[in-house]
Amino acid sequence: MTERPRRTGLAGRAARLRWALMHHGRRGLVRPLDAPVVRAEAGDDLTRVLLVGNGLVHGWGVSSHQLAPTGELARGVRTLTGRACEVVYVGDAAMSAATAADWVAGRAADGYDCAVVAIGSNDALALTPVAEWGDRLTALLDVLRDGLGPAAPIVVAGVPEVYVAARIRSLGPLAARHARRLDLATERVAASRPGVAFVPAGGLRGLAGGERVHDLYGRFATPIAVAVASLAGRGASGAEPERFERTHTAAVVDAARWQELPGLQRIVERAKAEFGADESAVTLLDGDRTWHVAHTGSAPASMPRSLSYCEAVVETGDPLVVEDARRSTRFADNAFLQLIHAPFYAGVPIRDGAGTPIGAFCLMGGSPRKAGSVDLERLRALAGEAEALVRAAAARPADVADGAAPR
Repeated sequence: MTERPRRTGLAGRAARLRWALMHHGRRGLVRPLDAPVVRAEAGDDLTRVLLVGNGLVHGWGVSSHQLAPTGELARGVRTLTGRACEVVYVGDAAMSAATAADWVAGRAADGYDCAVVAIGSNDALALTPVAEWGDRLTALLDVLRDGLGPAAPIVVAGVPEVYVAARIRSLGPLAARHARRLDLATERVAASRPGVAFVPAGGLRGLAGGERVHDLYGRFATPIAVAVASLAGRGASGAEPERFERTHTAAVVDAARWQELPGLQRIVERAKAEFGADESAVTLLDGDRTWHVAHTGSAPASMPRSLSYCEAVVETGDPLVVEDARRSTRFADNAFLQLIHAPFYAGVPIRDGAGTPIGAFCLMGGSPRKAGSVDLERLRALAGEAEALVRAAAARPADVADGAAPR
């Protein structure tokens, strides 16, 4: 691994000092002290996952890895696959990209079916230069690939929102902007590597936001669990460039991936606020996948179509309101809904130029709601705005289509 000198500018030195102070102040917080291994269920049919992480992944605020992201990931994969899952966490709250490869050295060859990389918070706080971050992440992926072998997929999580202690709040805006830069760089590195899949971190509030810690960890781990469940057992081919039945879908997904649909994002944010929903999203269904091309929560970039409420909207071409999925004969046993705890759903179809349903504009809620609480005509109007933007994006040539390399 080639060493690159760290930035010595005033901003970089100050950021590293403030990060060190914040890390020192965390020493008194509750954190897991048990073995960093969680097995969900017993059985011979076992999925083994190596979780490489720091910051949020370490599990601040809980006393056991069972309650930390390690446990949430193990239970999520178990729920989605029906197979036992063992997750082994490797890392430390203070680990950075510069030291991650050393932490992992020799560990990846222990018979894992998949690896998950969820680092970046510390480097966002320390304002690690983007180029250095890319080099370090690439080196870590090389170490993992050498240990895992060519068949095991690697899932790379995006860089989440960072939490900054009140006493060094001045670092917050800088760290938040830098987290977004590192997140984009992470996605680009993942897209350039065979057998590597990227999972956006989603919108996560910091630990100071009043949210229960286990809920935060659950929302963080869920999209990663979906990716692992989808890829593990399929080998690295499962993480190859996406295959689409419709080139138009590829064009929209590509535009969403590179944040080229801000208008679509604004519409789902308006819908969430207007209807008082927990989440709002625009989805496109293609082949066996549901693609979230705009969303306000922690939805994965894609997920198996069979787990999506929106499948029913596309099947019928009609609006769908599910007041309480737990009481629904169709949705009560849906594994994904058990993970995200979203019993309420309201969705209307998104159509292509020929009038064929290709996706949905939808709302989701963590509590049951009456169907009458949603004005479907207003939801259709918002869906019409989103549909126009989807059609415009679909008309552009796709950079990622039927195996083409992402830009």
